[in-house]
Amino acid sequence: MNSPLLITRRIEERDRLGVQNLCRASFPIEYPDAWYDDVVSGVLNSIGIFHNESIVALIVSEYKLIHNCNIEDRGIISDEHSPVVYILSLAVSNEYRRQGLASRLLRYLIQMYSIENGFVRNSLPKALFLHVLSTNQSAISFYRRHGFEQFEILVNYYRLKGGYGDGVTFVLYLNGGHKTYSIVDLCRMCAAFIWSPFTKLLKSDTRRLRE
Repeated sequence: MNSPLLITRRIEERDRLGVQNLCRASFPIEYPDAWYDDVVSGVLNSIGIFHNESIVALIVSEYKLIHNCNIEDRGIISDEHSPVVYILSLAVSNEYRRQGLASRLLRYLIQMYSIENGFVRNSLPKALFLHVLSTNQSAISFYRRHGFEQFEILVNYYRLKGGYGDGVTFVLYLNGGHKTYSIVDLCRMCAAFIWSPFTKLLKSDTRRLRE
């Protein structure tokens, strides 16, 4: 995970100023002081990449049960007792972008929540999710490339310095987790299952007629 120049480690109290500067340079929203308190104190799972002890990238997440999430996110998983991981922030400083650091942090985070790192099977998170500003096309492309799928559009979700902006929820299902299926989705899957043998038979008959 580490190179001689770039070190991956947990964010600590001594990193607070660097974290604040990185977030303020990366996002159009202003985080409250209490948020930074949680980032540097260990309340949140906060991982950084450092060059000579200066933070150049970070990922901040929270492990919790889906029923403890905000109401707009509870439909991500049908079982209300399922654990999930919410990514609150992912940022890379301008001079270190396009070097794979965001992907490195994302892989690091997923590996943390694995059996190999001490998680028992029934406590493994079933989904990794986040919100992103709808106009942030580079972030949206990044998450799509890494297998995240769009779940919902949240109107006026972000309070920005100059007004409000819509948010988009993206989800990556893990460890056997899957999206919540509506009644329409279930009916379609049942119909597809029932008609599958007939579809194969019709294709077979069509091939015979052509021969």
